[in-house]
Amino acid sequence: MLALACLAGLAALLKFTSFGRRIRATVQNRALAETMGVSTRRVDRMTFFIGSGLAGVAGVAVSLIGGTNANLGTKYIIPAFLVVVAGGLGQLKGTIIAAWAVGLSLAFLTQWMSGSLAVVAVFVLVVIFLQVKPQGLFTVRTRGLA
Repeated sequence: MLALACLAGLAALLKFTSFGRRIRATVQNRALAETMGVSTRRVDRMTFFIGSGLAGVAGVAVSLIGGTNANLGTKYIIPAFLVVVAGGLGQLKGTIIAAWAVGLSLAFLTQWMSGSLAVVAVFVLVVIFLQVKPQGLFTVRTRGLA
């Protein structure tokens, strides 16, 4: 429920606010956004701030599941990387679909093999997927001269 609330808030921010428009403009074409008066450095700072806040919420949620230690996030780093790469950079819907697919794949594969072997198998599946669609599920369309 917490993830859905964070996701809905982030989607609303990106779709319905002027700051969301500035974020999308910066992602699609940084030089043109700067030309139009968007402070891309400020957008970068605020986007990092929002991402750090979401990571903090995720950290609190994970710490409620089990104990905390210095190596708490190490088992999540590879699946998180796979989600970002498979989803395509710059698209929230790609990240959502990729997170769902990677999570289900890991849950399904851990029924028949160890957890670390399941991560390796999902990694291989993502590499095979990226051979077919190297840009990920969804990509940001940009305009360029080249």
